[in-house]
Amino acid sequence: MFVCLQEKQRFLTDVLHEVMLLDGLRSSHPISQEVEQATDINRVFDWIAYKKASKRLAYRGNWLSSLSGYLDKTNIGAALIRMLANVMGQPLFQKGLNDYLLSHMYSNAARDDLWSKLSQAMRSEGRDIDIGVMMDRWTLQMGYPVVTISKNQSEQLPTSYITVSQEHFLYGQEVRNNNSLQWQVPLTVAVGNASSVCSQSLIWINNRTETHRIGHMDDRTWLLGNINQTGYFRVNYDLQNWKLLIQQLHTNPQIISVGNRAGLIDDAFNLAKAGYLPQGIPLQLIGYLPEETSFLPWHSASRALYQLDKLLDRTDEYSLFSDYVLKQVASRYHQMGWPTNSPGNEGNVLQASYQTEELQRELIMLACSFGNKQCHRQAVAYISDWISSNKNRIPPNIRDIVYCTGVSLMDEDVWEFIWMKFHSSSAVSEKKILLEALTCSDNIFLLHRYGEALFMNSKLIGGVTEFLNTDKELNELKEFIQSSGVGAVPALPRALEIVEGNVRWHRLHRRQFYQWLSKPPSAALG
Repeated sequence: MFVCLQEKQRFLTDVLHEVMLLDGLRSSHPISQEVEQATDINRVFDWIAYKKASKRLAYRGNWLSSLSGYLDKTNIGAALIRMLANVMGQPLFQKGLNDYLLSHMYSNAARDDLWSKLSQAMRSEGRDIDIGVMMDRWTLQMGYPVVTISKNQSEQLPTSYITVSQEHFLYGQEVRNNNSLQWQVPLTVAVGNASSVCSQSLIWINNRTETHRIGHMDDRTWLLGNINQTGYFRVNYDLQNWKLLIQQLHTNPQIISVGNRAGLIDDAFNLAKAGYLPQGIPLQLIGYLPEETSFLPWHSASRALYQLDKLLDRTDEYSLFSDYVLKQVASRYHQMGWPTNSPGNEGNVLQASYQTEELQRELIMLACSFGNKQCHRQAVAYISDWISSNKNRIPPNIRDIVYCTGVSLMDEDVWEFIWMKFHSSSAVSEKKILLEALTCSDNIFLLHRYGEALFMNSKLIGGVTEFLNTDKELNELKEFIQSSGVGAVPALPRALEIVEGNVRWHRLHRRQFYQWLSKPPSAALG
């Protein structure tokens, strides 16, 4: 049961958040496309389609595994199926799927056949929703919407009404020029205050802007949309509601569920990155993290912070950012400790239970990545012990962190030691960790040993280009693509768009970001 719950939670950060990051680019595409020739397959079934159609939905139960073939053939995404299943309710969704599978057991089927059976299941319960009309908006259009919820400010309507609007979410104001896209959005909304959260309600959003009755609200009640991020869209709020949510997290975060806390963090950082929010809001939001005891919100925050780390790398004010991150991490990191007794720190390290192992690893990674001195000493002690004794006593689940930290901090002899271990190791998983650790060095001479061919690896292309953030570097990347004739490599156009976004963010938002970090802790929201 616990493993099942963990898998459900990890879907948010490992699948949903990851694919939404790429699906917010203008280079995205609908997940259902026509394939007329064999060469179209790679174009259509790329990383976005794969993640959206991930078989990891199998955690819902054995009944869903029978759908995996259908998902592969039609590129219907795991995130969209998850949204649909939550809208219908699991029993009704399963009934529709069973009817579909039985009806087409010995025959071919198309996408609309599934939608028809699911619609019939809905009608059997008195819910007249055309699943085909709804889902075509999600599968035949690129990207996803951002839904903005605002408490009604009109004097003509009482405070029990909210205004909801939708638009195509894209990173960067300068590329938002397609206003024709609209979705049929199943928006779940809850109203809460300092002590409780009311039961959620489902609102269907069909138009650009709508007004809905939601229940009585006053100046102290906050709104929360897309409960547990079951919908494939982002949610924004008016600034006053963001302020109330931030206050709730700082005073009593447990009122808001773990999934919702992770979702708020991911939405806030990405909305700010795209220019929908002031840069200080996500930073102020994560100020509650020293009190956070669950893995999922920490994981959501760390993903966003690593993205910012790449954006801010080599800036003069970088220490303002790294110091802020370390301030949020320090107390929880020291409380959690390391997973086993380690050289130089016997007796002061806590044993991690299965439930806390992932959080412990996340905190160690954040602490070492952003320069916590104690974390650095611990990693160096592990590496030194390994070299002197030739016995690897580093806990397996943090070896990648320790290897990378050691290579980045210690001398060339450590790099050579890891290089030697890479060549002598017979375990594929260990060789992978060792190889990636070697890239943590800043020594250009050592990195050249890999050869230029590795640059064409998609993962490496993304890893390298995400750090580029100046006009000069952008122009150099464009020249490289044009002169080398490698534009056909799928990762390069996407990398180019990401670098363009980095340059745009620095031009539009960097000053505001650092201005907020320069303010005293009591600074106002925004």
